[in-house]
Amino acid sequence: MDLASSPPGTLPADHRPSPAAAVERAVLASIVDGVLVNDVTERVTLLNEAAAQFLQIERRTAVGRPVRTLFDSFSARGRLTLEGAMDRLFADPYSAQYAEGITETIVEIGARVIQAHLSPVLTEVGEFLGLVTVLRDVTREVESERAKTDFVSNVSHELRTPLTAIKGYTDLVIRQAAGPLNEQQMNFLQVVQTNADRLTTLINELLDISRIESGRVKLDTQTVFLQGTIETAVEMVRPYCDQRRQQMVVELDPEAGPVLGDENRLVQVVGNLLSNASRYTPEDGRIKVSLSQLEGFVRVDVSDTGIGISPEDQAKIFQRFYRSEHPAVQLVAGTGLGLSITKMLVEMHAGRVWVESEPGHGSTFTVVLPVHAGTAEVGPQISPRQRVLVVEDNREIAEQIALQLRGEGFDALVALTGAQALALARAERVDLVTLDMLLPDLTGMEVLRQLKADPETASVPVIVVSVMSPPAPGQGGSAGGYGERSFALEKFVESVREALAR
Repeated sequence: MDLASSPPGTLPADHRPSPAAAVERAVLASIVDGVLVNDVTERVTLLNEAAAQFLQIERRTAVGRPVRTLFDSFSARGRLTLEGAMDRLFADPYSAQYAEGITETIVEIGARVIQAHLSPVLTEVGEFLGLVTVLRDVTREVESERAKTDFVSNVSHELRTPLTAIKGYTDLVIRQAAGPLNEQQMNFLQVVQTNADRLTTLINELLDISRIESGRVKLDTQTVFLQGTIETAVEMVRPYCDQRRQQMVVELDPEAGPVLGDENRLVQVVGNLLSNASRYTPEDGRIKVSLSQLEGFVRVDVSDTGIGISPEDQAKIFQRFYRSEHPAVQLVAGTGLGLSITKMLVEMHAGRVWVESEPGHGSTFTVVLPVHAGTAEVGPQISPRQRVLVVEDNREIAEQIALQLRGEGFDALVALTGAQALALARAERVDLVTLDMLLPDLTGMEVLRQLKADPETASVPVIVVSVMSPPAPGQGGSAGGYGERSFALEKFVESVREALAR
């Protein structure tokens, strides 16, 4: 039977999909999440109607197109993030199941927030066939989380005013500014004072959490020598340790290099770890803080002879509000926020923090931070390397660019924000800047304007590396060049060498 003789709305039997194919189509059509599949040549082989709606395209015209052409409706940052995840999976699809976070990202399409989960398509024998991308609308969840954060921030802020009055007047009465107190009155007021202090700590930590999560915490970056930072934190915690007759041991490597960071926030990090160590270490215990130098990093270790942490608790200890069920932990007042804030602050400084512990044998918390580049020991140099400042808000991409540059014989510094970039450019002798136009605090154009307005950095060539359009004539003509984010290494290095040769 030919097509012309078929009843209206039907296909000839030999053109009709098999029952299995019909079921697959029905299943895909019924899924509310978007499903997009591309092959190893990056051509689209399948997508459902939900994916077409997310991507704002016609489903029938999408099959066979290069998959990256479907991402035009994404924000520039989201498109870059998604393409970066695809590049990593294409480069090594077999490690995706072992690399945390390599296949999941958040992108924006207009006012909608989409969670994209990418996975390699592998046969039973391990043949790589392509990628499957699942798109889920998480706008409501994100808005709910933002509303919750704003609520916590507003409530915490409103609580500070009455609490300040309670704490202030309690302190005055305890100092007997309003007249003498008997022993019972003093005991009662000391209970009020202790709990007011606990509430103040909780409110301050809630405000810290909400500000960090909403991006309102800005680091006052400068060159920081951690020897002084640790000594300041030790002096803050020492009175409490003395009350509990705990021995405090401090070992600082005088040769440990500086870091680029906010000194007050770094004092807070070390102070949190020392305070935790003291709280969960019995009287007459021992607490040790040490500073040492690694290859390109500095390391801070805070060890104690306390109760230790079980493996189950170690996996959750940096989560907000988490407190162990250990009886000794429950006897000690705490909010369960200190370590979560510590982790956030360390990661804001491009560092890492982890714990090693054994129940009953104490714990060691370790913080590792990158050494402030350009301040290493000065020795005899045959050929000084030219220094490139990589300004890029995505840490993985920044480190990738820096590694490529170092492999080509350059010295590379990394800045994750505009403010950090300006501080580094002014503090260090920089020969060239690669500049991302999408930064979390300042626009790339503002960073470029400030670099060119400062006599110390005005002559430094700038290569714009971004998915945004290059600056229009007269708006960014002082930049040394323009490159796409998904550049080829050879072309990029050639651009760097050409700009430095001018």
